[in-house]
Parts: sequence; C-alpha cells; structure tokens
Amino acid sequence: MYRYFFRFVVTTLTILTANLLTQAISDYLISYKSHVQPVTFTLIAMGIIVVIFYPLFAKMEEWVKALSMKVVKSGKSFAGKYLGLFLAFIAALAVLTYFYAKEWYHIDLAKALVNGTIGGYF
Repeated sequence: MYRYFFRFVVTTLTILTANLLTQAISDYLISYKSHVQPVTFTLIAMGIIVVIFYPLFAKMEEWVKALSMKVVKSGKSFAGKYLGLFLAFIAALAVLTYFYAKEWYHIDLAKALVNGTIGGYF
C-alpha cells in the first residue's frame, strides 16, 4: 500500500512541477515574440522548447523522487511512515500552490497568510 501511495505522490508532484516549469519557460519565450518575425520566432521557440524540455522531462521524475525520498525520510522520523509521507505530500502541494497562485494570479499567498487576508482567496 505504501509503495502505491509513494508512486502516486512522486507522479503527482512530477506532473505539477513539470507543468509549472514549462509554463514559466513558455511565458518567458513568448515575451520575446515581438522581436522576430512570426514564423522565425515559432521555429526558434520550438527548437528551444525541445532542447530545454527533453532533458528536463527525462530527469524530472528522478529529481522529484530523490527529493521526495529525502523529505519522506525526514517525515518518517518525525511522524511515522504513512503520516510522514502524507505530511510531506501536503507540504509539497502547499509550496506548489504558492507558485501556481503567483504565476496564474500574481498572488503572494505567504504575504496573504501573514496579513490574514488569505480567506478572501478561497
């Protein structure tokens, strides 16, 4: 049971992290589209995307799994095997939620939490 939950956690975090990175890189590339002719820019951007994302996707799961293993080991010693994995998963989702909210809505959830205005975002 633990192995399946661990795979779910790693796969979920990999998908969300990869999507966030691809979106950020794509947005950065698109910011330069007015400097080059449309078809030229499209071809250059497609080439850059493949050069960046191919190795990124190839290594992403490995990196997330290694990081997850470290976090789970810390969580396991803190709260036990299953609860530690669950708490590590919730913590990782909280970090990803912060970055998604910042990217999509330009909201600083940490500042909203400190100011007590986070309830207005739910």
